Amino acid sequence: MTETRKLAAVMFTDIIGYTALMSRDEPKAMQLLQRNRKIQKSLAEKFNGEFLKEMGDGTLLSFRSALDAVRCALEIQRSSKDDPDLKLRIGIHLGDVVFKRGDVFGDGVNVASRIEPLADAGGVCVSEQVFQLVRNQPEIKAEFIGEKTLKNVDYPVQIYAITHKSQSTYSQESSLFQQPNPKRKSIAVLPFTNMSADNEQEYFCDGIAEDILNDLTQLEDLHVVARTSSFAFKDKNQDIREIGKKLRAQTIVEGSVRKAGNRLRITAQLVNVADGYHL
Repeated sequence: MTETRKLAAVMFTDIIGYTALMSRDEPKAMQLLQRNRKIQKSLAEKFNGEFLKEMGDGTLLSFRSALDAVRCALEIQRSSKDDPDLKLRIGIHLGDVVFKRGDVFGDGVNVASRIEPLADAGGVCVSEQVFQLVRNQPEIKAEFIGEKTLKNVDYPVQIYAITHKSQSTYSQESSLFQQPNPKRKSIAVLPFTNMSADNEQEYFCDGIAEDILNDLTQLEDLHVVARTSSFAFKDKNQDIREIGKKLRAQTIVEGSVRKAGNRLRITAQLVNVADGYHL
């Protein structure tokens, strides 16, 4: 079978909360997959892309250009924003890939798959390579969210959150944060600290914090700070009260994970931002 190697913009998407939905209501979850597939296939064609395959609730697409990929991603999010069940995360990377038998392989695919979990619900994250090719587009806004070490990627990757100009991007010191309703409780979940010597444990720590954050978003009376905002404080040695003020959260969840052999010790604390004391 002939292999074709070329530079391509690779997009990964994922439906947030799909596994939980499948366990509660399998027919509804299958209908959600169909809606997602219909939206993405139609828009991929519109933006000169190719819908390659589904992997459970995730999808893999490729595009001829980074700009086509970003525009398609933003349109996908716009098309699904009114569907309460269809909350997507999207990651995009530009890299050298190999096309074979209707599939795509290579480092570019691996990097894109690791970028996708960094996006918030309804968000789009891209690598530096993609950002440099779309930064001069007036309708696109980008916010640098940090240099990340991605699993199975042997070099750090600079990550940007992409939005349309009508949306707000994150800035720690800006007024783009929306002040939470004082009648609603507000909370932020910080990345858990890896207390072991195993660097691979870092991904598990982030996953624990993200799972807690996603569960909290299911509570209607709770204002939850977005993942991109709270995770921007990863490895930052700042007073918890100052972090809470910048995130405009009344309470903070922080914790740590320690691994010894096959045993894990996970601790978590709920902190009152007003005085810095544990609740």
